Amino acid sequence: MAGADSTTTSSAAAAKAADGGVLRLSASLGYPEEYRLLELTPEILAQLEGDDGKMSDGCSGGEEQWLVIRGRDTDVATLVDTEDAAYRMATAHTSNNLYLFSREAATTGGDSGGDDLLLRAALNQTFELQKTQPQIRSRVLEVLGWDKRGAFRGAEFEQEQPQAEEVEDGAAPPSHCCVSDELLKGHVQAGDSVLDRVLGEIPAFREPGSGGWRVLDAGYCMDLLRLVLATQVEREWSLDALGANEVYEALRSDTAEGGDEPAVYKEVVEAVLGRFGRRLGTHGPSPVYAIDSTRVAKYLAEQIFAAEDMRAWPVAEFLAALRATMPPQLHGDIATASDSKKWGSMAIPTSVVRDLAYATTPLDPQLVHSGPGGASCHLTYVVPLFRSTLPSDPRARMQRLFEAKPRWSRLEIHPYLEDLVDVDHRALEAGDARTLETVNKAIDAWLLKFGRGVKSPGGQMVYSSRLK
Repeated sequence: MAGADSTTTSSAAAAKAADGGVLRLSASLGYPEEYRLLELTPEILAQLEGDDGKMSDGCSGGEEQWLVIRGRDTDVATLVDTEDAAYRMATAHTSNNLYLFSREAATTGGDSGGDDLLLRAALNQTFELQKTQPQIRSRVLEVLGWDKRGAFRGAEFEQEQPQAEEVEDGAAPPSHCCVSDELLKGHVQAGDSVLDRVLGEIPAFREPGSGGWRVLDAGYCMDLLRLVLATQVEREWSLDALGANEVYEALRSDTAEGGDEPAVYKEVVEAVLGRFGRRLGTHGPSPVYAIDSTRVAKYLAEQIFAAEDMRAWPVAEFLAALRATMPPQLHGDIATASDSKKWGSMAIPTSVVRDLAYATTPLDPQLVHSGPGGASCHLTYVVPLFRSTLPSDPRARMQRLFEAKPRWSRLEIHPYLEDLVDVDHRALEAGDARTLETVNKAIDAWLLKFGRGVKSPGGQMVYSSRLK
């Protein structure tokens, strides 16, 4: 074989092609070149071979892309396919070297009809794709925080704010940057649909004019929701069918002060309705939402926990605080402080704080599992632990959970693991039996692999860590 000067090998080293032609073997000018092999999953292969296997990505200026790798140079590479599924790119070592050749038209003298076979690279590792559920909320909030104007608190507070500046992907953010779609995609390892969902959960809205994303202030968000609910009562609308355009027009007329700038933005109204409601469809051009009291309660619970530095709360005290901040029309789903039947320790995993906090008791931890409802709310504390802050790898997440709490029942740990399972989470939220079965099987497998189960005095399986 020739060296890296691409001189043709001798005829004795020539390879015989399957069609009878001669392949002259040599090394390319760039040998060893930097090549990596990527092992495709059957799902991605089907996408690439299908008619709709292309995707448009804002990071590439609107050019069509087959697959996209998103995130920063320092991140573990994550590939996003045409259906927004995310895969971690893991290095796998091969037992034998792999040699990559290219077949080129002959450029030197010799046998007629022969081709050159160029050695491009010798590899002993490939990339494998491991499906993952991106946990991107903290990264999205970090990028949104580059807008130094802070969270949006209403149009009246914007009059003296400097205009946001645009920033290119990868560049250091200026003091006031416009958080565009392209900027987010350059730093966040998720597909468009996942990114849109997280922006809606924060919530953030797209600013009129600049088109950039901006976080909504939590207090302003709740004030606007209460204004929406007051308008709903006044105009006798149904909470189960609020049209975004109708709500916006009503708020604009009620808050108008005669100026050129609107007192409330249409985009903000839609962001609030989307955060606290379920989208039912459209009525003409207007999206229609049903207000969901559980979403409102979860949002308020997050604010309560964060405002008190994530301290543990006696259940009765927490319920009193939650009811005090909950809009009166939505009190029905929130238990009173004395309702131990609904808020015993074993009921917390099915409550509004199911993926925000876990239950503990100052008494014997086994007492939590001693009866059908566990310890009553008067003996139980809720300890904040937001699922959105946990690692996306099952092993790392379970290790973190066992560090926070040494013993977990299956019911308690379920809400902290279900988002890692590759299912349609809208179907899971709706209680689809087949989806729930898939999730249960995955969680049971993780508990067997990473946990050690023993029966409590109450007869339930309680798991401790087998991780070191």
